[in-house]
Amino acid sequence: MLPHATRTGTVPVDGRRSAAPEADRPSGRTPTLTGPGEQGTLRSRGLAGGLRMFVRPALDKMPATDVSLGRLRALTSGAGRAAALETTNDWSSDGPVPGLWVGRKRFFHSDKVIFHIHGGGFTFGSPWSHKALASRMASETGVPVFLPDYRLAPEHPHPAATEDTLAGWEWLLSMGFRAQDIVVAGDSAGGNLALQLVAALGAKQAAMPAGVVLLSPWVDLDFTDMTARDRTRKDPFLALGLAELCRRQYAPGVDPDDPAISPINHVPSPDWPPFLIQCGGEEIFCGGIEKLAERFAEHGVRHEFQLWPHQFHVFQVFHPLVPEAKLAVRDIGSFVRGCLRS
Repeated sequence: MLPHATRTGTVPVDGRRSAAPEADRPSGRTPTLTGPGEQGTLRSRGLAGGLRMFVRPALDKMPATDVSLGRLRALTSGAGRAAALETTNDWSSDGPVPGLWVGRKRFFHSDKVIFHIHGGGFTFGSPWSHKALASRMASETGVPVFLPDYRLAPEHPHPAATEDTLAGWEWLLSMGFRAQDIVVAGDSAGGNLALQLVAALGAKQAAMPAGVVLLSPWVDLDFTDMTARDRTRKDPFLALGLAELCRRQYAPGVDPDDPAISPINHVPSPDWPPFLIQCGGEEIFCGGIEKLAERFAEHGVRHEFQLWPHQFHVFQVFHPLVPEAKLAVRDIGSFVRGCLRS
């Protein structure tokens, strides 16, 4: 039986119309782990077990030093390059915010683009670490992906990353892309920055993107919920201690409830674009992501929230291996295409 996500919200996955019969689409604000595929596929369970056995303990023990951070940056970028097996063209941008364009050659004639903001706890990760995921997203949508190489903490703490995200958006507009021809996406910390961008555009009453995709977004930097969740249901992949270190380096001295770093505390607006939010049921950010979906429902923001049972943080990066990840990325493609057709 094929795996599937529990879906809630007001926007179907293609951005315009239902991708499944209405009777198959659960209602309500809080998803539940029910239905076929709730245990995950064999590959998914095997990968989660391997991550839980080998990767999570290593991250738990990683010392908070500049050397460790440098190694983590090199490892993630190298892994991303190696995983980008599809035939793609890419080149670096030398605009006000440097970055990477990814897609097949014919995609670069498009007047539409995905603006994807990479994750990495604001302290590591790069456009190159996310090249494989960007390549898959480009293939699913037929449009190129631009990944900004925003400044990282601790060398460049908050608000450098949010400033660079806005600068990257404005640069795309200056290149001739219209706001309604851009879909913004972000994973983990990049999801935080994507949501900050939407809030900033709303505050300025500026033109909004066609849609927004959030993959395991880190939207709440208050660790109360995450700490309690980690005691009873450890994320196979993301270590709580690493997340705490990233927050300290990203926003030293900033109140974790400040909307400037915890965008869940912005007041959403029904004028915001449609959102697709994907979350793994095992990740420590799950509680905050569920609350974000609830706030969207309360404030009339168009959205679809997908909770993928027994999946871990940003499981979509394992799309070559895991059936759930492949299906999730297909849903991203359907959503993006629908938004750009509207």
